[in-house]
Amino acid sequence: MAKSNRVAVITGGARGIGKGMARTFTKRGIDVVIADKDGDLLEKTVSELKTAEASIYGFKADISKVDEVDKLFDFTMKQFGQVDILINNAGVAEPLVPITEVDLKIMDEIINVDFKGVFYCSRRAVKEMKPRKSGNIINMGSIDGYVSLPGVVYGPMKAAVQRFTTVLARELASIPIRVNCIVPGLVLTELMEELSDRDVELMLKYVPMHKALVPEDVANLAYFLVSDEARYITGSVITADSGASADAGWHAFGL
Repeated sequence: MAKSNRVAVITGGARGIGKGMARTFTKRGIDVVIADKDGDLLEKTVSELKTAEASIYGFKADISKVDEVDKLFDFTMKQFGQVDILINNAGVAEPLVPITEVDLKIMDEIINVDFKGVFYCSRRAVKEMKPRKSGNIINMGSIDGYVSLPGVVYGPMKAAVQRFTTVLARELASIPIRVNCIVPGLVLTELMEELSDRDVELMLKYVPMHKALVPEDVANLAYFLVSDEARYITGSVITADSGASADAGWHAFGL
């Protein structure tokens, strides 16, 4: 596929959904910079995803720190001179414990990465996109932001990201810079490999389609949202969860 002359920054891009995004985008001619805190894994992922269709770089960064976000975008601008797409994918989850047992350091980390990091990256991306009068930002939400699943910090932060999406989309619509949010359900990533087949089977029992996604399923939706075919879609929070957030207790009736 021919190069698209577009550049994407993908946070949390060394594994999982972010890696799937990077693979899909580069195969379709979009140059990519993936950011991650794990330098070794970042290097391995870049080596694995190299392709003739597009360029890919890795940049070690902690997006919860505004100075490291600036370095990430400075690097991208030095390499390509533009930023057309931002995928706010990096995130931290919490152990599923009662509120009285939540480690406050983990709470701060979730707030700093899952919300402040999205804010910092979006803020800097908009500065680079405005002069070109175009751009796309995709935030990664979670069904935890829709329904009351266990976790008293992660879910509320994802709900905040989903609201941030709609507010920012309205602010930037006239430029136009489009801002949307993808809400994935159960996705088979490396983290899922830690679960037994029985655990996965039990989780899928309560998913209406009884199917888990793979990272490329989410990546294909993201690719559509940043394409011209979606040129009038902004401020949308779109679920890709095999119907999980639509269940609303149907499973209690054996349906």
